[in-house]
Amino acid sequence: MSVTEPPKDTPFGLEPNVAAGLAYLFCLLGGIIMLVGGGTNKFVKWAAAQSITIWALYIILGFVLSFIHLWVLFPILWILALVVWIWTTVTGFQGKEVRVPGVDALATSIFKSQL
Repeated sequence: MSVTEPPKDTPFGLEPNVAAGLAYLFCLLGGIIMLVGGGTNKFVKWAAAQSITIWALYIILGFVLSFIHLWVLFPILWILALVVWIWTTVTGFQGKEVRVPGVDALATSIFKSQL
């Protein structure tokens, strides 16, 4: 007779803090995988939606800055993205919900049907 754990409400049966941390750690791809990977955990879905929003904004801002030739702002954008990435990843693995100012409202409005 084998003993199995009951299914978790997180993607792939991961602990919620691990799933949220991975959503932030692997940026845009991690967010997409954790959002569509199944599970109904609101904490994990929020982390995935916010991760997708953060990195989509980063890509869009990088494209816009290169298009209008504001190369001098790239280091500032890169440092800001690095700080946000470390902050969200660490707090995600700690199991704490983090709301990045400015991004949280955008993520909520974009992913309101998923959250």
